[in-house]
Amino acid sequence: MEIWKIIVIVIAVAIVLLLSLAYAAYRTAFRKRYDKNPLLKFFTAADFSLTESLVKIGRLRGKIYLKGGAADREEVVVFVHGMGPGHCAYTTEIAYFCNLGYTVLAVDSLGCGLSGGRNIRGMYEGVKTAVAAIDFARANFPEKKIYLVGHSWGGYSALCASARRKVEKVVAISAPTSPVKTIYEGASKIISKPVAAILCPWWWLINFLLFGVNGNKSAVKCARKNGAETLLVHGDKDNIVTHTKAVFYRNYGENVKKYLAEGKAHNPYNTVEAEKKLAELSVKLSGANKMTDKEREEYFSNFDFTTATAEDAEVMQAIAEFLE
Repeated sequence: MEIWKIIVIVIAVAIVLLLSLAYAAYRTAFRKRYDKNPLLKFFTAADFSLTESLVKIGRLRGKIYLKGGAADREEVVVFVHGMGPGHCAYTTEIAYFCNLGYTVLAVDSLGCGLSGGRNIRGMYEGVKTAVAAIDFARANFPEKKIYLVGHSWGGYSALCASARRKVEKVVAISAPTSPVKTIYEGASKIISKPVAAILCPWWWLINFLLFGVNGNKSAVKCARKNGAETLLVHGDKDNIVTHTKAVFYRNYGENVKKYLAEGKAHNPYNTVEAEKKLAELSVKLSGANKMTDKEREEYFSNFDFTTATAEDAEVMQAIAEFLE
């Protein structure tokens, strides 16, 4: 066989292998549903004396939350959840805003929690959900200002959505910069940084094929051009969205303010003790299949979920003052 044919075959095989590996990593993160883990406790509206009503937007589902059945303020907080089973993982934070007098609208992204869909597709799907939630809020609360508050994936989604729809204020907590960098961050811990770096162009291609030009949207660029008052919150000990991959550490104009929560990891709105409890819980969850039924029952039924979701009063107050 001629040498050039061998080279072509080798290149073709390499491309197929790299694309297959890239898609396998992508599939692990995004091509599945995220629903409640039955081992965990999720607080409900009733736990905080909130009223709730179901929201339907196509295949998306969410809820409107109020304290005492009515809102005192003329603003709606659109809460955008992070990776996981939807907004049910943030009931404590939702209750905080309701207690301040806000109407809170929280919509689960496709493939999460209350919403339909076999999987979450990719990071930009969260942006589409945030845009749909903003449109719903505009249509149903035409006299109210719209505030976006999002965590992690939700922070990325909120920033990108604010560049597509006009909102008054945005709070992005622990937000990553882009889909490719986010995938790289997670994959590099499993397949090594050099291999993950080689796969980055392929992840970019997958995002482009799924979502077109929006698939690789930069949250940094959106924060620079959205025109809304924006607060970026980040923990200096965050090992999930690290310094090089975080929106927080970039430069912005006067519309963007920053709050660095010292000693905090990926959930800076929680207390240090709460984050430690969540880290402990994460370790136990990853090894739950190796535990006996009795061990699982004993550990998870006795776990202190209240302490694990306790809010840091200083961080939450900083967010509240920004929204005032």
